[in-house]
Amino acid sequence: MVGHTRTAFPPGPRLLPCSPHSRCSPGHTGAGSGSPVPPPEARSQVPTTSSAPVRPGAERAPGAGPALALVSVSKSFGPARVLDDVSLELHAGEVHGLVGQNGSGKSTLIKVLSGLHRADAGSAVSGGESHPLPLSVAQLDALGVAFVHQDLGLVENQTVLDNVRVGRYQRGRFSRRVRRDLEAQAVAASLARLRSDIDPHALVATLPPADRALVAIARALQNSGDGGVLVFDEATQSLPREVLTGFYATVRELAAAGSAVLLVSHQLDEVIALTDRVTVLKDGRVAAAGIPTARTSRREITRLMLGADADTQALHDAVPTRPGAAVLELRGVTSPTLHGLDLTVHAGEVVGVTGTTGSGHDELPYVLAGVSPGRGSVRVGDQQVELTGADPRALLDAGLALVPQDRAQQGLAVTMTAQDNLCLPRVRARSGPWRVTRDWQRDEFAWVVERLGITPPQGDLPVAALSGGNQQKLLLGKWLVAGPRVLVLHEPTQAVDVGARRDILRTVREAAAAGAAVLVSSIDNEDLASVCDRVLVLDGGAVAGELRAPLTADQVLDAVFRSETTTEGQPA
Repeated sequence: MVGHTRTAFPPGPRLLPCSPHSRCSPGHTGAGSGSPVPPPEARSQVPTTSSAPVRPGAERAPGAGPALALVSVSKSFGPARVLDDVSLELHAGEVHGLVGQNGSGKSTLIKVLSGLHRADAGSAVSGGESHPLPLSVAQLDALGVAFVHQDLGLVENQTVLDNVRVGRYQRGRFSRRVRRDLEAQAVAASLARLRSDIDPHALVATLPPADRALVAIARALQNSGDGGVLVFDEATQSLPREVLTGFYATVRELAAAGSAVLLVSHQLDEVIALTDRVTVLKDGRVAAAGIPTARTSRREITRLMLGADADTQALHDAVPTRPGAAVLELRGVTSPTLHGLDLTVHAGEVVGVTGTTGSGHDELPYVLAGVSPGRGSVRVGDQQVELTGADPRALLDAGLALVPQDRAQQGLAVTMTAQDNLCLPRVRARSGPWRVTRDWQRDEFAWVVERLGITPPQGDLPVAALSGGNQQKLLLGKWLVAGPRVLVLHEPTQAVDVGARRDILRTVREAAAAGAAVLVSSIDNEDLASVCDRVLVLDGGAVAGELRAPLTADQVLDAVFRSETTTEGQPA
């Protein structure tokens, strides 16, 4: 398939495919471009069943103590108590999930464990010995606790070797010089545990996302080793969909080898599929502690997190839409990953676009908005814009609004207040010649707070003080206030909790019901099935399939990989 990147994660116990950064030895079973593609059922993102089978390690040995326990952890910021007597036990051989809404305290708990925040009370217990919090870096190393964070924490202009071995270099006994040969062997050994033969001397910037994740895990293994504790803090957010199955297999194998694994995730289907036990936080307290995942369901975990059910599948019934005239028309849209794409979205319609890496679905929103270079034409209502050299302002003036994926870097000024962020696009048009008026700004902020449920409802707070879910609501509201004719969103619910996800998806449906044409680019199958009237599957920069509501997440996933399989190996 054109532009497709194969997974570097092994879906099972086999050697990895060769890559430009791999050093393949004789007999290596690396797959070239003509190798067969695993069937879709072997490459699914996450099984969307209500329960997951009990995996090795789920049944503990009688009397087995935890590899690490956090005991009665409390933390306050000023008068706000964000952790209240929270305890958590992690056992060797288990994958333990930690879930909760934004503001539930799970991020704070991880920061307390890593030593970034000082707890007001509580301790860590390992090997029967209690350690007061916070733990120092030396203590974390001694206890074998290591972290893989959402952004992976890699230095792109450095080599794999330097990223993995930083702070652990071996030096010559007399010269005190770093032994690069021994360092390369140590890195290769860590990567070999993950069945990877990435070249230790390759620059991280040249690696595909799946290989970068392996490098981050290999670095963590330097700290934890067998029988240590590995914390994956939203680590799958940076991974393309097609590598997730192999990533999950790697995590399970680490647990099977004796590690205690903590998985912090917003993706409940991922938690159900991957973990042995799950702890739920709500409002800084433990709502459920270490319940066996095989005996619970997504619905039950959602209820524990929210105190109520969040059934996004009912959105179509709750917020019906009626497609009208064509409002957004793309003709011959071409970019580095798009190839002559034609697409139409009607008023009152939500259309999703999805695909695997290289399909072009993730570049489309930015080409449409004139942010990324492209060719072809875009018609918004009765205004046509040629994309070659297009000014984003021309598309904005035509009524097209973009809600980008990276809210912190591309969507919001996090040091400014929430109200100023919301009103920024309209300040020039709505203010007088000598001063910026405030009444209309307060009115707009109050409307968005009521519409999207932003908390706390204080316009003078800096955006950085809001949770991720409330930041995303603010970004969506920033463009909804203007009443766009076309609303384009890229991963609108990434890294938000189930409550914020429910509010955001409902608001997207309401925007379409009010007459907007909505285009959603996402790899979240459940989001697409919940909110879209149609889903277009892109492959090689063109539409390869179309699905119509009612849909399930499994149907979307099957269509994505069915499209990939049928086009694999075809000439560009």
